[in-house]
Amino acid sequence: MVTCVIFQRSAWRYQARAYRRVCLDTGHLLGNIELAAALCDYRPHLIGGFVDDAVNDLLYLNGDEEGAIAVLALADLLQVEQNLSRGCTALPSAAIVEVAEVAEAAPADDDRLLEALHQASKITPQPDKSLKQAQLSDPPEQVSSSYAFPFGNNASTAVTPIGWGEGLTELAKAMLHRRSTRRYRGAAIALDRLRQLLDFTYHPEHYSEQGCDPQPDYFDLSLIQTFIVVLGVNNLDAGCYYYDPAAATLRQVRFKHFRRELHHLCLGQALGRDASAAIIHTANLKTAIDRHCDRAYRYLHMDAGHLGQRINLAAIHLGLGVSGIAGFFDDQVNDVLGIPEDEAVLYITTVGVP
Repeated sequence: MVTCVIFQRSAWRYQARAYRRVCLDTGHLLGNIELAAALCDYRPHLIGGFVDDAVNDLLYLNGDEEGAIAVLALADLLQVEQNLSRGCTALPSAAIVEVAEVAEAAPADDDRLLEALHQASKITPQPDKSLKQAQLSDPPEQVSSSYAFPFGNNASTAVTPIGWGEGLTELAKAMLHRRSTRRYRGAAIALDRLRQLLDFTYHPEHYSEQGCDPQPDYFDLSLIQTFIVVLGVNNLDAGCYYYDPAAATLRQVRFKHFRRELHHLCLGQALGRDASAAIIHTANLKTAIDRHCDRAYRYLHMDAGHLGQRINLAAIHLGLGVSGIAGFFDDQVNDVLGIPEDEAVLYITTVGVP
């Protein structure tokens, strides 16, 4: 299975931000495929490192107009020989391309810019080297915070996992009814609802007995950090929190009510003002680029979208509204919310009462 992006279709709507949007949307699709496969005893093995031109040629894709962005090998879990071990296939691109080179390759129109960004991160075999098979090393996992925040209250996120019903019937219903919310009431949600959202998103191992994959594939989840802006959650002070999945705790990093600020940061969208909470995914771009070169941009945003899809499905099941926001003032988010300056914001997912 191969997912592809069509450059012009995204650029006319999202303009210069189109590449971010298609990567996030692809991540949502990958998250849906991962969970849908569990319904029918398949497991998708996610492949991020592939020779782009070769895959495009195989599928008769015109690389100037569309291109492959992710590959999934579907294994039938009922066939013993297909029960393969997990492996990391998020290979780096060959070299870092300077911004000036991308700008020179792309005319002013945004669909060409999207294409140029995609081409800059492709993997191409070196003429003097044979392409070696990717080593199936252990995939990097999400780790505890690398930041020693000097203050803040801690709140546990331990909770009883969501029950998805026999044969994951409730999960299937959530997938069918999943929609983005357009308006929130501005009301508060229960703390346990937020805890369950986080538990389903970041602790898939808690759902293995129900039939879900306990270790779904991501490109590099160890690069993703999560901050949560609490606007209206019962029994939880307003402010910005760092979420540590490994320790299952929320750590408050800024004390303030951020409704007005989040409304501004989300380009004046009422979703940012009226939500109960906003889940923000970030990454240290220098670390990501050192590890994956220019291809890191694909991996980061697809992983953020994958996490976003799990948040979406859990919210729908719990009767909450949910909507992802990829349009925001990048340069202001960190300073206003107290997020460390070396963390780049990838994606904001708002949750609230519809």
